Amino acid sequence: MRVGFYFAPGYGYYSVPRTYWNRQYSVGQYLPDVFWRYQVNDWRTYGLGYPPPGTRWVYVDNAIYLIDDYDGYIIEVVRDAWSW
Repeated sequence: MRVGFYFAPGYGYYSVPRTYWNRQYSVGQYLPDVFWRYQVNDWRTYGLGYPPPGTRWVYVDNAIYLIDDYDGYIIEVVRDAWSW
Protein backbone atom coordinates (compact mmCIF):
# COMPACT_ATOMS: atom_id res chain seq x y z
CA MET A 1 0.00 0.00 0.00
CA ARG A 2 1.27 3.45 -0.88
CA VAL A 3 0.49 6.32 1.50
CA GLY A 4 -1.70 8.92 -0.18
CA PHE A 5 -2.65 6.62 -3.04
CA TYR A 6 -5.51 4.22 -3.68
CA PHE A 7 -5.56 1.43 -6.25
CA ALA A 8 -8.32 0.85 -8.78
CA PRO A 9 -8.15 -2.16 -11.14
CA GLY A 10 -7.71 -0.96 -14.69
CA TYR A 11 -6.63 2.50 -13.52
CA GLY A 12 -3.63 1.70 -11.31
CA TYR A 13 -2.61 3.85 -8.35
CA TYR A 14 -4.09 7.31 -8.07
CA SER A 15 -3.39 10.18 -5.71
CA VAL A 16 -5.98 10.89 -3.03
CA PRO A 17 -6.27 14.31 -1.33
CA ARG A 18 -5.14 14.05 2.30
CA THR A 19 -8.62 14.96 3.60
CA TYR A 20 -9.93 11.67 2.15
CA TRP A 21 -7.18 9.32 3.38
CA ASN A 22 -8.54 6.24 5.19
CA ARG A 23 -12.14 7.46 5.12
CA GLN A 24 -14.98 5.04 4.65
CA TYR A 25 -18.36 6.11 3.37
CA SER A 26 -21.74 4.55 4.06
CA VAL A 27 -25.09 4.23 2.33
CA GLY A 28 -26.92 7.55 2.53
CA GLN A 29 -23.77 9.69 2.42
CA TYR A 30 -22.38 11.51 -0.61
CA LEU A 31 -19.17 10.29 -2.22
CA PRO A 32 -16.74 13.12 -3.08
CA ASP A 33 -16.54 13.67 -6.85
CA VAL A 34 -12.78 13.04 -6.89
CA PHE A 35 -13.65 9.30 -6.91
CA TRP A 36 -16.42 9.27 -9.51
CA ARG A 37 -14.09 8.78 -12.49
CA TYR A 38 -12.90 5.34 -11.31
CA GLN A 39 -15.85 3.52 -12.77
CA VAL A 40 -16.24 -0.26 -12.55
CA ASN A 41 -16.88 -1.44 -16.12
CA ASP A 42 -16.54 -5.16 -15.40
CA TRP A 43 -19.13 -5.23 -12.61
CA ARG A 44 -19.99 -8.89 -13.30
CA THR A 45 -16.45 -9.87 -12.26
CA TYR A 46 -17.29 -8.71 -8.74
CA GLY A 47 -20.73 -10.32 -8.65
CA LEU A 48 -22.43 -6.95 -8.87
CA GLY A 49 -25.71 -6.24 -10.60
CA TYR A 50 -26.13 -4.03 -13.62
CA PRO A 51 -26.11 -0.41 -12.44
CA PRO A 52 -29.60 1.07 -12.94
CA PRO A 53 -29.88 4.06 -15.31
CA GLY A 54 -28.46 7.19 -13.69
CA THR A 55 -26.07 5.25 -11.44
CA ARG A 56 -22.59 3.78 -11.65
CA TRP A 57 -20.29 1.50 -9.68
CA VAL A 58 -16.99 3.13 -8.66
CA TYR A 59 -13.78 1.96 -6.98
CA VAL A 60 -12.65 3.65 -3.77
CA ASP A 61 -9.65 2.01 -2.12
CA ASN A 62 -10.72 -1.62 -1.49
CA ALA A 63 -14.45 -0.93 -1.75
CA ILE A 64 -16.95 -0.52 -4.56
CA TYR A 65 -19.78 1.99 -4.30
CA LEU A 66 -22.98 2.30 -6.29
CA ILE A 67 -23.60 6.03 -6.60
CA ASP A 68 -26.08 8.37 -8.22
CA ASP A 69 -24.50 9.96 -11.31
CA TYR A 70 -25.98 13.35 -10.48
CA ASP A 71 -24.80 13.99 -6.93
CA GLY A 72 -22.76 10.99 -5.76
CA TYR A 73 -25.38 9.76 -3.31
CA ILE A 74 -24.29 6.32 -2.09
CA ILE A 75 -26.89 3.63 -2.76
CA GLU A 76 -24.87 0.49 -1.99
CA VAL A 77 -21.42 -0.38 -0.61
CA VAL A 78 -19.32 -3.52 -1.15
CA ARG A 79 -16.38 -3.56 1.25
CA ASP A 80 -13.23 -5.68 0.73
CA ALA A 81 -14.07 -6.03 -2.95
CA TRP A 82 -10.89 -7.94 -3.83
CA SER A 83 -8.02 -9.76 -2.12
CA TRP A 84 -4.47 -8.51 -2.19
